[in-house]
Amino acid sequence: LGNWFPDAMRDENGPVVQRFRKDLLATSRQGLAGLYGALRDSDLRRTIALIQSPTLVIGGEFDRATSYAMSEAIAAGIPGARLKSFPAVHLTNIEFPKEFLDEVLAFLKPTLA
Repeated sequence: LGNWFPDAMRDENGPVVQRFRKDLLATSRQGLAGLYGALRDSDLRRTIALIQSPTLVIGGEFDRATSYAMSEAIAAGIPGARLKSFPAVHLTNIEFPKEFLDEVLAFLKPTLA
């Protein structure tokens, strides 16, 4: 759980962490291993350069699963992408729900007008 939640959230053991833990434990070990293997072996650096749509990359500064350096590389690899960082582990939308939503809506607002 340390890859997804900060220590304070894990220590608090609120409903979000409990649900995530329950779902994680219900997932087969082979399924998780396959998932992690697919993520490990995926290299989309060349593919993301083909993205031509406005792109917002959101990264957690303390992310242990997808390092912030990786978020920076993703944003750098997509022409015109914008990078927003949060002092979060991995699930920025869970740790900072209001700020995350504000950032996404501000990014989408010009396209919704």
